[in-house]
Amino acid sequence: MSIRKRNFQIVVDEYSEKALERLKILKKYDELIAAKCKKEVILNVLEISRATLTRWKKQLKEEGIAGLEDFSRRPKRIRKHVWTTEEKIRVYNLRNLYPFFGKAKIAKMYENDYQQTISTSKVGRILKQLLFEQRIQTVADVCGRKYTKPRIFNGHAKRLPKGMKAVNVGELIQIDHMSVDLPKLKPGKHFNAICSISKYAVSKTYWQATSHNAENFLKFLIKTMPFPIRSIQVDGGSEFKGDFELACEKLNIPLYVLPPRSPEMNGCVERVNGTFKDEFYAMHSSFQSVDDFIGKLIKFTDFYNETRPHHSLRLLTPNQFLETMNLRGPKGSYV
Repeated sequence: MSIRKRNFQIVVDEYSEKALERLKILKKYDELIAAKCKKEVILNVLEISRATLTRWKKQLKEEGIAGLEDFSRRPKRIRKHVWTTEEKIRVYNLRNLYPFFGKAKIAKMYENDYQQTISTSKVGRILKQLLFEQRIQTVADVCGRKYTKPRIFNGHAKRLPKGMKAVNVGELIQIDHMSVDLPKLKPGKHFNAICSISKYAVSKTYWQATSHNAENFLKFLIKTMPFPIRSIQVDGGSEFKGDFELACEKLNIPLYVLPPRSPEMNGCVERVNGTFKDEFYAMHSSFQSVDDFIGKLIKFTDFYNETRPHHSLRLLTPNQFLETMNLRGPKGSYV
């Protein structure tokens, strides 16, 4: 809804909740006055000041309900630019010469080239003005990066709350995928899932990273993990939307999505991705067939969970760690 400005008449079809709430307060005030209550008591109960009440009444009388909307608090007199035309031209030239530099580096280059000191904040304000005038481009535009719309959480998935971490086995199972080259076979998409507490990992490779394949991996994960899955955390990839999100909802598994550009919050599965790249894919020069690849991948995954020591588990294997906690169930079958 449009912000109300003084000295201008604004016509609106819908009013904000705040304006309607203020109108309700004014009506309550009139009712209490009619009931011969003291003004001081009424103001105390309604939790408003006398000045605020007077101002609201005046605005309602002059402009109607629209007068109860929040008006712009922008100062009438704003700070003017304090840089010279010469400084602006110099910053513009440096930014064109070094399109990937930020304000701090440009300020340093300004000092080196012109033997004059300019504050970093002033350079930042000049760059902001040049961007507004469309005389320069952002670094993302220079690099040709695609703009991605922020994810709207209107379904089962939720944003991972700040500071939330796994405490028990099966909580916040980290799932991710990576692109891999399969010698003598076409490139694939390797999915990994790991419990950050027990370090128990499950892996499977598909030809494409689609939400349907991610759903299939989720079912495989549930069948293979030796303990119940209490919740899952993923990044914002499209493969973890659609079918995957619906499957989590049907299975009543909480799904949490990481903030953008935060791989450090997915550290366990990122470490597993590196382990599979270094210790499995880098050690095989070729695969004779798809069945040969699947068999070797299953064998290495078993080695990871049953034989390979983990420093984070004090050199225990994931299976040994689960046995010490009496959580090791029957081994899941790889199909």
